[in-house]
This record gives sequence, structure tokens and C-alpha cells, in this order.
Amino acid sequence: MSISELKGKIQTVLGLIEPEDLGITLPHEHLVSDGSAWYREPDDAYDLCMARSKVSIETLWWIRYHWFQNLDDLMMLDEQEAIEEVSHFVLSGGRSVVEMSNHGLGRDPLSLARISRATGLNIVMGSGYYLAVSLPDDFAERPQEDITEEIVRDITKGVGNTCIRAGFIGEIGGSWPLDPREKKSLLAAVEAQKQTGAYLNVHPGQGEEAAWEQVTLMDSAGADLSRVCMDHMDRAVREPKNRLKLLETGVTLEYDLFGREGYYPLAQRPIDLPTDYQRINEIMDLIDAGYLNQILISQDIWNKHQRRKYGGWGYDHILRNTLPVMKAKGMSQQEIDAIMVENPKRLLTFP
Repeated sequence: MSISELKGKIQTVLGLIEPEDLGITLPHEHLVSDGSAWYREPDDAYDLCMARSKVSIETLWWIRYHWFQNLDDLMMLDEQEAIEEVSHFVLSGGRSVVEMSNHGLGRDPLSLARISRATGLNIVMGSGYYLAVSLPDDFAERPQEDITEEIVRDITKGVGNTCIRAGFIGEIGGSWPLDPREKKSLLAAVEAQKQTGAYLNVHPGQGEEAAWEQVTLMDSAGADLSRVCMDHMDRAVREPKNRLKLLETGVTLEYDLFGREGYYPLAQRPIDLPTDYQRINEIMDLIDAGYLNQILISQDIWNKHQRRKYGGWGYDHILRNTLPVMKAKGMSQQEIDAIMVENPKRLLTFP
């Protein structure tokens, strides 16, 4: 497929669609993923036992306060389970999911295509590479140009021999401080954006300055920042002035941890993870500052215990629980539609 054929369209795992067909969208989710690159065996014997246990009602109490530390929790490989879980989103009025599992997170194009057919969902698949901890052993030696070519090929021809094409670039992983391999990955992604016009989604590291470092790097490399989204504002950029500084560059900010409340893993960063109410308050402040068209929200479900089957909130949490609170707090339907429909549509449509 030529770049010109993508113009004005959104590319899903089942082919091109019109932007008007996207509808209510979750812009940052995982349906089939492998997060085992995050797993580290604990030293304590009891914690080790819990880390190796299956996700169940008996282990949920521990897992909820030990994010990323249970191996089974990090493995969402059951296709039928994904169909059943995301169907709740469909029944609540959802139309589209942006699937973030790229290299390093177990991307599975054929599985995503089957899930799309089974549920009727539009599923948009990403391309590129995740965090340094998940990169292939030879990544440091690979020329940056080869990585760019791979991303462009994923978008124009398809992933491997599947003929299933990616519809955006991301989530491109970054640590804090930025690993040299992650810098190469990000610069390769920027070049791929320049060649294709694709939407670029970036995962910032755990430092307050991490997102700004990545935005500055992308800007210097010639990225179209109006087609870039910085993820995980709920845990990555907690100073209001820093969020406004990012928005002034033209990038979109994503609050994508809706449903997660309580402690964030201390091994990552000792932050005050906001409640959903606090997330909404922060978003309303950004709207008041004039940035309605640069906001996305999602749930980033990539652990089993976030799914309904295991006692979690599920893919329909925002539609079922969050939007009514937004309305009760004074957000208009027009503002909600901008966040849930119009902003994802703008970013995912090829220019």
C-alpha cells in the first residue's frame, strides 16, 4: 500500500476505515500482550511464592499492591478471554481500541484480527519498540535506518508475512534516564513518522523530566508534535506547570491509568498516584486552560487483575463509571465527545 492510499483514512487490523467510523475510542489498551520483560524475582520467600502464583481471588489482595511483580498477571495471552472482556466495552457503546502491544510487549497481528472479527471492534495496531529491558539482544548494533524501514514496512505492507498493517507508531518506550538504545528507537520512530505521517505515541520514563527530554529530542529531529502523544500523565508528569509546558509544544497528553488508584510500585517511583476523581479535576483544569483538543483518556489494561474475570474494573470502566462523574462535575457532552471521539480520530487519521 502506498502512503497516498492512507491519506484521510484510519488503518485497522482489518483494513482502512473512514474516520467517521471510529466512534468512541480507547486510545491506550492491550488485548493480547506479554509484559514478562518487567518481571523480576523477589528475594523474600513469601513474596516469591506470591510472584509465581496464578492470578485468583486468593492472590488478588497481594497483586493489587505489587504491580508488575506477579508473572502470571503480566501474561495476557488468552484470545478468547480478550474477546469476552473487551465485549463489555462494545456493549457499553465502544467502537474502537488502539492496541499498544508492539515489539517487547508480545504483539500478535493475527490474534488482533480474530478479536476484531469476533467483536466487531475497530482495532488499530502499533509498530516500533518498547522499553530497553525488552529490546532484542542485537538492537544496539542495528542501524537506525533499518528500524525506520521496519516501521514503515509494518504500516505500508504489514507485519512479517501476515499482511496485517499497523495504523500508528507506538508505544515507543523510554526509561529514565533515556537508554541509548531507546534514543535510537525514538529517533527511528520520528523518521518513520516523517515518511508516513503516522500518529506517534510515546511512553515516558519515571522521572518528572523524562517526557520533556523525549519531546525535546523529537522536536530537534523534526517530528510533527501535533501528531505526537505522551502517555501516562497520571504517573509521569505530576507537576501542573510541566504538563502545561508540554501542551504548549503541541503534543497531546494522555491520562491512561483510569481505574488504578492507590500505591504505585516504590521500585519505580514514589509518587502520589491520583484517584479517578483527581484525574478528572486535572483534565478539567487543562480544558479551562484551552487544551481540550490535546487530551486523551484510557485505562492501559495490560495486567490480568485489571480484567473483570479477576476482580478488576474492565475495559468498560471509563464508559460505565468515569463519564457519569465527568458530567456530574460539569463537563459538557461536547467536551466528552472531543476526548473520546474527536481527538483519537484526528490523531489516527493519516494526513
